[in-house]
Amino acid sequence: MIKKLLLPFLILCAFTAKAQLNNSWIDYNKTYYKFKIGTDNLCRIPQSTIAAAGLTTTNADLFQLWRNGQQVRLYTSVSGVALGGTDYIEFWGERNDGKADAPLYLQPQFQLADKYSLETDTSTYFLTVNPAGGNLRYAATANTSPSASPADTYFMRSIDVYYNGQINRGFGKDLGEYVHSAAYDNGEGYTSTDIVATTVNPTSYTETFSNLNVYTAGPANSLSFRLKTFANTYNSQRTTSARINSTTVFSTVTFNTVDANASLTNLPLSNLSNPNTATVTVSDNPQTAGINDRIVIASMGITYPALFNFNNQKTFYFELAASASGNNIVIDNFNFGTTAPALYDINNGRRYLGDITSTPGQVKFVLPPSADPVRKFILNNVEAANINTVTTLTAKTF
Repeated sequence: MIKKLLLPFLILCAFTAKAQLNNSWIDYNKTYYKFKIGTDNLCRIPQSTIAAAGLTTTNADLFQLWRNGQQVRLYTSVSGVALGGTDYIEFWGERNDGKADAPLYLQPQFQLADKYSLETDTSTYFLTVNPAGGNLRYAATANTSPSASPADTYFMRSIDVYYNGQINRGFGKDLGEYVHSAAYDNGEGYTSTDIVATTVNPTSYTETFSNLNVYTAGPANSLSFRLKTFANTYNSQRTTSARINSTTVFSTVTFNTVDANASLTNLPLSNLSNPNTATVTVSDNPQTAGINDRIVIASMGITYPALFNFNNQKTFYFELAASASGNNIVIDNFNFGTTAPALYDINNGRRYLGDITSTPGQVKFVLPPSADPVRKFILNNVEAANINTVTTLTAKTF
């Protein structure tokens, strides 16, 4: 009887402790204004939405935004005064991902990828008014392009594919049929559908990477490759391998329900023989006869030197390495429409407007020196059709 009473009590204590940790961002004396985002997109809260929530006279500097217990950096079209009729709050909005799912696993490393949430793809945001300060902002920063210094020839571009063909059940025990834990276990989550193979019929899966724009004169050994797979078959041994075009870059032998993960650097750039297209083939070659072996792919990706050709996209994420002299960037083939696009410097909280006049069809930026080893940027078309407008705020008190 004592055990029956003790177990629910311990579970309640655990959830209470977790709730206190996750809710530490809440100020219970404040009113929060809730809205939801279901896509990764540049977002704006116009003055009309702010006014409808009764915040017409609020100084723009006092707004603060939260998502998943983390403050979100904002850009406001004015500072030091209330928003006028054409003003807005702007931020990079993100759908819900699987990062918050990690504590639910028996061990955090059991989560193969955190791109997709097992609960919902919709994020809930909370806007509030915080007079105490410490409100994160993107600062409007002058772009001094054009520049007399030579333009950067390439950047290291990463392309990753995350699969959501099924919710893989992960580790299981073969008891006549596979029995799975009720907890989030090893290999559970979104993956490709099963890749089924036998010793007679080994199977492979091919992913094609397009619009690469490889900088072929880049460093000789500057290609990286990433792969995460999981095997769903018990009492089976297999060789899992991967080819980039015709070159095998990864091969490993695993037994039972085990993941096969690759994280390879310094591969020859010559593996990307076609500067625009590459195929990655993942093969499952079973070594145990009489068993239908099954593996799934959670993710794969490559990093390589690329030209500043942004493939006619309206939003483009990229990274730059540290630079003691700064960067002169000339971007081709970005779809900015007729309005100067906005570049978000995520590391340093700066917002630049692109130079689209000095050379028609190109977007230019001059960026200051930085010692950050990985600088993250998002370039955005800021025309109305490319912006997710928040039209409703729902008041919430905790």
